[in-house]
Amino acid sequence: MLGPRKRPFGGTVINRGVRASMASKVITPWDWILAPALMSVALTIVLATAFQPFGFYLPEPVSPFILAFAWPLIRPSYIAPFVLGGLGFFLDFFWGAPLGFWTFSLVLVYGVLALARTYLIGQEWIVLFGLFLLTEFIFFSLCVLLTFIDTGAVARLWGVVEQAFATTLMFPFVLILLEKYLHSDVRFM
Repeated sequence: MLGPRKRPFGGTVINRGVRASMASKVITPWDWILAPALMSVALTIVLATAFQPFGFYLPEPVSPFILAFAWPLIRPSYIAPFVLGGLGFFLDFFWGAPLGFWTFSLVLVYGVLALARTYLIGQEWIVLFGLFLLTEFIFFSLCVLLTFIDTGAVARLWGVVEQAFATTLMFPFVLILLEKYLHSDVRFM
């Protein structure tokens, strides 16, 4: 029998084929949190190499910002802020920032978007892109402010604009993550 069977007193029994297809759609934290985090670390290391094609430096986007933007929209999680904290500490040590600089900024983005999640789910990509630009502007402004508080000097603004532009170019990865994981887990439908 291929379809669901009827019980004698009502209700439906789900056969193994339906259960197997449901089980194959379960998304684990490895799929949508840990694997993208490791890819973000790898991307940061690769783009920080001293390779200069045509005499230009490779762009250095803040790739964990993409995850801080996408993860609360996919699904709020207890694991994601800790992973973002770890990514922030990695950036602190890798780029030589004060301890907690990137961690605070990334977790703040995650927290604000987790609170606004219900208003953002189901919006068109152009609305998400506008929100991404606004969030990114506030994120980099906060980073410039924290740098000023820490050092007493304003960061090189052209460098900040370059880094923000490189981060903006990574917006399609937000759409890819949302398309892949937002409605893929049957437990959250």
